[in-house]
Amino acid sequence: MAKTLFEQTERSPLVTFDGDELLIKGRSFMDDAAEFYRNLIASIANLGADSLAISVALDYFNTSSSKCLLELFRAFEKMNKEGKNYRITWFYEENCPDIEEAGEDYRDLMTDLLPFEIVCLEN
Repeated sequence: MAKTLFEQTERSPLVTFDGDELLIKGRSFMDDAAEFYRNLIASIANLGADSLAISVALDYFNTSSSKCLLELFRAFEKMNKEGKNYRITWFYEENCPDIEEAGEDYRDLMTDLLPFEIVCLEN
């Protein structure tokens, strides 16, 4: 059973952890995205997971969240450099080309240290 790390609100995503997978799902346009994602990075570091599948299924995020997501992914990249085995799967809806393109942009910014897959959720 997945443990909720952060409750979903109208402006922030649901974040759950089940031991193998971290899920970030919903919308991200909170007033202080930097604080939310700093807390998320700290929570993930405290999980102590050596291997982790990170599933990102956001249907909307604003510019400040976009920057914070990049910082989150860079943190995962750093953790992998230190011996972790983290990988990201970026999910997007078939009718959301902006979310697909954002995933492609993030993937292009990552090094080979962080596997980054993009998956279409068909309607």
